[in-house]
Amino acid sequence: MGEPAYARTRHDAVEQLATVIEKELDADRRVLIGFDFPFGYPSGVAAHLTGEASALALWDWLASRIEDTADNDNNRYEVAEKINRNYPGIGPFWGRPGSWRYPEVPTRESRRTERETHPPERRIADSQATGAKTVWQLAYAGSVGSQVLLGLPAIKRLIEHPRMKGRLAVWPFETGLRAPEAHAVVAEIYPSLLRKEIEERKGEGEIPDAAQVRVNAEAFARLDALDGLSPLFEGAPFLDAEERHIVETEEAWILGLGHEEALREALGQPL
Repeated sequence: MGEPAYARTRHDAVEQLATVIEKELDADRRVLIGFDFPFGYPSGVAAHLTGEASALALWDWLASRIEDTADNDNNRYEVAEKINRNYPGIGPFWGRPGSWRYPEVPTRESRRTERETHPPERRIADSQATGAKTVWQLAYAGSVGSQVLLGLPAIKRLIEHPRMKGRLAVWPFETGLRAPEAHAVVAEIYPSLLRKEIEERKGEGEIPDAAQVRVNAEAFARLDALDGLSPLFEGAPFLDAEERHIVETEEAWILGLGHEEALREALGQPL
């Protein structure tokens, strides 16, 4: 297993990933590409903004509005303001440094108004994953909202990269909640599912993010070696039919959520 690599910018990350994925696919190996941020917004958001209850339609909508330059300069707060204007009152996005001049994005969650008219705070997966933050929080400790606004267009750039086009499938939006047939699969992950194991295995002086990447990669690889990866793509066993439909079309699911014990047990097995 290779060492974690650092990418200074999102554009650099896309290029590095395209190179690694191309090499693996050309060698006739299957590839699982995990991204640590939500792949969708709570149910209803995509339809409200795009007219389609489709996360991939919302990816297109965001990609056409987000400007993300090669040096990581971007307009995410302008897009967040644009989305906030689509709902009554103030919100649902919140969280910005007080000196930043984006008045339609409040600095605090409590400063939003008419919240009963806003979309849900969390996706189904977020309500089940301990410590998962809301997609509406753009700044401050643990926030993930900015990563989603910028990350989804970045994944779209990867999928449409000249060397990747037609070679990647997005789970579960393009595959359903089942083991994908595609040789390269893009999936949402949440490294904190293995929070305790990461802390136990973290090397002295190791960067926390690097430890997260390494331990999660080991867990998925070891589970795959045991022919135990397929059930994770089916989502959690406690999802009902309506929830499964929402997950497959709008919200996505965290790969491994509901199967944490299988990942933990796999870490104890040799590759």
